[in-house]
Amino acid sequence: MPRSIRSTESTPERIAAEHAVLARRVQRMTGELTTAATTRMEDTLPWFVALPANERASVSLVAQSGITNFVEWFSAGLESKDHVGDIFSSAPRELARALTLQQTVELVRTSMAVVEEMVEQIAGTNEYRQSYLRESLLRYSSEIAFAAAEFYARAAENRGAWDARLQDLVLDAILAGSSDDALLARAAAAGWDVNKHVLAIVGPVPSNQIAIEVHMEQIRRTAKSAKLDVMVGVHNDRMITIIGGVSESDNPEIVAKPFVGHFGAGTVVTGPIVSTLQEAHSSALDALSGFRALGFVSTSPRLVASDDMISARVIAGDAAAIDPVVAKLRQDLSGDVRQTLACYLEVAPTIEGCARALFVHVNTVRYRLRRVLEATGLDPFEPTDALTLRIALMIERNSPEL
Repeated sequence: MPRSIRSTESTPERIAAEHAVLARRVQRMTGELTTAATTRMEDTLPWFVALPANERASVSLVAQSGITNFVEWFSAGLESKDHVGDIFSSAPRELARALTLQQTVELVRTSMAVVEEMVEQIAGTNEYRQSYLRESLLRYSSEIAFAAAEFYARAAENRGAWDARLQDLVLDAILAGSSDDALLARAAAAGWDVNKHVLAIVGPVPSNQIAIEVHMEQIRRTAKSAKLDVMVGVHNDRMITIIGGVSESDNPEIVAKPFVGHFGAGTVVTGPIVSTLQEAHSSALDALSGFRALGFVSTSPRLVASDDMISARVIAGDAAAIDPVVAKLRQDLSGDVRQTLACYLEVAPTIEGCARALFVHVNTVRYRLRRVLEATGLDPFEPTDALTLRIALMIERNSPEL
């Protein structure tokens, strides 16, 4: 019973009798109350009117349940909590996505306001009954607020677990090379824009001093603050992150830099930016290849692009890593330029010596080597790039099918 009612001089018998009278009257007015509540929502809640028809119907059902459950709760003697929780049992799971907690509380408050405005009509001129009914409404509203908070907390927990499971499935599909419609459907269900460019990042698993889930959540927050999509998972000693929503013109290392601090100690490798999620497999493969090849370089920065580790990747067993460079040598460079590059790298590793060996002017050698940089992005004067170009030349000579 409401506390102030109990504190009066009323006997238990009178309280029970008055409650029974009010319960019958409230039950008789259930239909009128629900109709009035729906009308009030349409008149006072702009967001309710703006909802799609199917969502508006679901929300109306919840509002009607609020009235019906109040009637049942009141009739049951106010002590039962079963009816309070039932208001959300008929609500579809999508309600938590369609409405915020604040909107749901506003919805229930509007319904209860309608009942409160009709207190005199229900209770008549009897002030005792009016007070009793108003205090019951306050108590019910409080119970509903807690039930709504619990509903949204449960929905958030379930959605988080479901989204995490979906992302795990998508990440596994990417690593396996799947590019079918199921991949796109699952990614879209997890909230991804599947038409945006994608980048893979691979790095060491963080220290065990902090739970890995904490680092993964930090990666998600970093992505959210940058308005990027993200999937992250741990495979053996590697943490693999797929970043979505990047632009084709972005620099992979600049995109990856904010995420590096969430990996463990050591070098983090980025794959190239690819056009769609269906191509994410190739970016992930390149990043994984670069990560495996780290043992073949004496020093490496905290963050490195897989395209800057081609020679180490080839030596580590990824023979296909050199194919794009071989293709550029063959398709974009003339025979004279390839000859000059081979002479400089394999015969006379100075501008002057190369010019003498080829019987050309030193400026001709400089021009041709600049053409190599323009066509391949690799600088013959930089040791790591020079090694990559030399390997590419060797393969180009002996792989006519490329």
